[in-house]
Amino acid sequence: MNSKKRDFSRRSFLKTSGLVAAAATVPTFMSAPKVHAGENNMIKLAWIGCGGRGGGAIRQALHADPNTKLWAVADAFADKANNAVQSVIDTEGEDRVDVGDRVFSDLDGYKAAIDSLGDGDVAVLTTTSTFRALHFEYVVNKKEQINIFAEKPLGADIPSLKRFKIANEKALEKGIQVGVGLNNRHYFRTAETVKAVQDGLLGDIVTCWVYRLQGPHVLQNQGDLTPLQHQIRNHFCYDWTSGGFIVDALIHNIDICCWAMQDYPVEAFGTGGRTCRKSKDQLIDCGAIEYVFADGRKLMLQTRTIPNCWNFFQANIQGKTGCCQVGEGVGEPRIYEGYDMLTPARKAIWEPTSPANDSYQTEHDCLFKAIRANKPWNEVQYAIDATFTAILGRTAMETGQRITADEVWKSEKKLVPDIDNLRMDSESPAMPDADGNYWIPEQGVTQLS
Repeated sequence: MNSKKRDFSRRSFLKTSGLVAAAATVPTFMSAPKVHAGENNMIKLAWIGCGGRGGGAIRQALHADPNTKLWAVADAFADKANNAVQSVIDTEGEDRVDVGDRVFSDLDGYKAAIDSLGDGDVAVLTTTSTFRALHFEYVVNKKEQINIFAEKPLGADIPSLKRFKIANEKALEKGIQVGVGLNNRHYFRTAETVKAVQDGLLGDIVTCWVYRLQGPHVLQNQGDLTPLQHQIRNHFCYDWTSGGFIVDALIHNIDICCWAMQDYPVEAFGTGGRTCRKSKDQLIDCGAIEYVFADGRKLMLQTRTIPNCWNFFQANIQGKTGCCQVGEGVGEPRIYEGYDMLTPARKAIWEPTSPANDSYQTEHDCLFKAIRANKPWNEVQYAIDATFTAILGRTAMETGQRITADEVWKSEKKLVPDIDNLRMDSESPAMPDADGNYWIPEQGVTQLS
């Protein structure tokens, strides 16, 4: 085992992970913003990516501050962009929407939407993760100081994650406020539970477990769409759009476990792929990954997307004196005696006392409060670490190798070779063969780079 810790992320993580308040996780500190929205100034919102999560995010941004308006919209598909505007009007009222002719489509429409913003406004980035670094970089490089909400994950491969990291260094320098969609960090009861674990209520943490066992995503018919258009419409089912199921669907509970352990893995190995799925896409139907920390502790991950099977969705933390049930998929976090997480009669020995809250709303409340108060706010570093940890596991599973974090961080493999110039009439980065089948990773054959 490589005994060296990943210095590029761990130092910054330890600056924040021990400072958990019940209300929210303390973000990375940065220089004070140079430009901000005053108490009575309108904050204009540009919404980039009009899927379901984006629809929630834009409404939460509108609810976070009464003096905000939806100002511009961009989506790959014109019908989705127009329908999204009407949906916000229907639910939030016409007075919260002032898009005019600022509704843009195609894969370069984000530029016009962002260009319409000024100092102190906010770009809400909620496309599939493969475009996150491209859009984030574009906002940061504007001469205007535009603040950002970026949905998780922050990238689909290592080159895009590095691109995001470099752009964030400039965001920190400029004092741009950035919120990130790892909303469990803002669920009061989860934050209180993680702090209790960090304070030793379980004794020393020995092992963490991440589970997501569920039915499969349903692949829609392609119809008249090109392969690229079809894949963007069905982005959960293709690696280049989502980063794969491990990255897109398990990142929350991976993040919570590493948050509780106050560290990140230095290597991983695993197995998985497709055993029975017949749909012509790239979605895996099973996976098992063992992450190893520098001190030898483990984080175990299991996932399955096969119908008619037992389902289970949560994170478990096991310490020397008990176990903790926490995270996405859990009704409420609890700490139990013993180690059995499945027995209904198990005895809870601790539960949080914080009020319940809508963590999706709270993450926006924190961001907009910082914008109005002209205070530092940047949540990128732990989101980069969580995204990287998920990519590390995916890579170990796909290659079938025991692989270190340092080796994966050096990867130059791009899921989209020329993403800057990708358009809706482009050939897809993942084209089917003559029989309509897509490339699937093959353990022992698939390489890191």
